[in-house]
Amino acid sequence: MTLAASDQANNDSPIAVDVVFVTDKTLLARVAELPASKWFTVRGDLAATFPDSLHYQSWELVPGQRLVVPGDKLRGPRVAGVFVFADYPGPGAYRVRVERFNGRLVVQLGDNAFSVSSVK
Repeated sequence: MTLAASDQANNDSPIAVDVVFVTDKTLLARVAELPASKWFTVRGDLAATFPDSLHYQSWELVPGQRLVVPGDKLRGPRVAGVFVFADYPGPGAYRVRVERFNGRLVVQLGDNAFSVSSVK
């Protein structure tokens, strides 16, 4: 996976990014409704309450930074769904569900939004 922040990402401020792996379908529906602002508030409680059903990896990038995450950091049990959350300020979901996880995942953090794509 590659995380790449534009030079003006998050109004020229560091930005937290989480990749979330959910193995339980009921919990998947709950996580799918969370905006990033709520996710970053409750993630510790959710992980403690559902230790076998949810795990996540966290990073913080500064504008202009590019980070390549080795594949072994993202390995684990079969999942029901994967989400990427970015902690931008202000209203907005800032959540992307990863529909296909084949090839290399690229998270592009822009000025006020982000995108996730898969590259072979």
